[in-house]
Amino acid sequence: MHTSSRDKMRLFVEQYLGARRGEPLVIHDLGSQDVNGSYRDLFDSPNWRYTGLDMVPGDNVDLVLKTPYTWREVASGSVDVLVSGQAFEHIRYVWITMLEVARVLKPGGLCIVIAPSSGPEHRYPVDCWRFYPDGMASLARFAQLDPVQVKTQWQDEGHDDGSDVWHDSVLVCRKPDHGPWWNLKSALKRWLQHRSLVQGLSDPAPLPEAAALRVAMPAPATLPAAPATPAAAEPPALSQCRFYHSVDLPGGESVKGEWDLRPNVDAYLGGVDFAGRSVLEVGPASGFLSFHMEAAGARVTALEPPMEHLWDVAPVPGFDVAGWRQEFAHVITGVRQSFQYLHHARASRVRLIVAHLDALPESEGPFDIGLLASVLLHCRSPFSVMEQLARRVRDTLIVTEVYDANLGDLPVCRLLADPAIPQVHTWWALTPAFVIQSLGLLGFPDARLSIHHQKRDVDGAMVPMFTVVARRAWPPQQPTPRNPDARF
Repeated sequence: MHTSSRDKMRLFVEQYLGARRGEPLVIHDLGSQDVNGSYRDLFDSPNWRYTGLDMVPGDNVDLVLKTPYTWREVASGSVDVLVSGQAFEHIRYVWITMLEVARVLKPGGLCIVIAPSSGPEHRYPVDCWRFYPDGMASLARFAQLDPVQVKTQWQDEGHDDGSDVWHDSVLVCRKPDHGPWWNLKSALKRWLQHRSLVQGLSDPAPLPEAAALRVAMPAPATLPAAPATPAAAEPPALSQCRFYHSVDLPGGESVKGEWDLRPNVDAYLGGVDFAGRSVLEVGPASGFLSFHMEAAGARVTALEPPMEHLWDVAPVPGFDVAGWRQEFAHVITGVRQSFQYLHHARASRVRLIVAHLDALPESEGPFDIGLLASVLLHCRSPFSVMEQLARRVRDTLIVTEVYDANLGDLPVCRLLADPAIPQVHTWWALTPAFVIQSLGLLGFPDARLSIHHQKRDVDGAMVPMFTVVARRAWPPQQPTPRNPDARF
């Protein structure tokens, strides 16, 4: 970040947003990592919600995008203002990225892109482009955005940090709003453009010399299988943590994550009474649900997979799985650090076991309750995961997933993995009927369904979700023998 870029962004805020400080604007910053500064303080109005987006975790990064070309993490039509400075020169296929900018903007939404027209090569990890006004305007029009202001700083302005060398170009554009029918046709055109451009696209991994530019994070520590003693080890620093869930810290401070379940957590968990019950939770992330159930009186065991197998990866042709796993390991490390930070801060007795569900020792369990909270969509075989958990649970299974009403009432899964889309970590959209029928086959026929909305904190969207709470038939047809050495 250099001073001439900050000055240009400050002028944009004053000219285009100064009169809108009373509006609740959603503002996303693409390429937000703090490298010698950031734009965050320019968007500090109490009514504005600023979110930093980047490809790797780091300072001032609230949301890590899996790819610069398909932002599954950001909903269509959810952003009022998208800003980006000193990022577009580092994106190989900027025209595809511009289609995503147009997709996520609300009708009437604004975008500003600041990028150099000159200056030396500065690979981060690549350096592909320099931009003139005609090129900036062409990018906007390609994505059906209306250029509002396009200019280049041709002359030096006397910046002390030498940033005049970049002679930055500035594009301000707006997503037009010509009514529902026109907007729908434009969205369809962009979708067809995007789909054709990402077909078979593979963004090569950075060269070895660029590896030092990535943010290194410490390896995760694993809590012992026995009840943890928080004072026995120093917790990770807060700066080393990446919170998947928004949480309230014991000292009163709130930390923002990707999802905020706090306002409606009871609905998320199906209204189950946890007092005096033993719980096996698969995939706790930052542990918000783990510590919530513990506070409600449960004895909680949380299960995470080993670091060498973080996810069931979809076999997308041409996708650099090894590079993705390396980057994703940094994210998971930060999330697991957040679990330990909260575990220590709350003096918790939640147990964290690092093992595959099908390899969990028989001495663990049986448990009263099993919980799969937004886990099945990431699994190659969701039925197998439910089956493995059902074997460990003697009374109640809770399954929560994103709800898509368009899938109807049949027991079906929609395959989300697509050879044309370079993402490998999400497999399925499930219907409630699929979960209910599957749990019935597994001996849990007494099912109760609820639909609720949860807040995605990165953009404020209220996402529809469903929760199935199913009880085991009694007496069970194949009772699971209790191990006399089991803790619960």
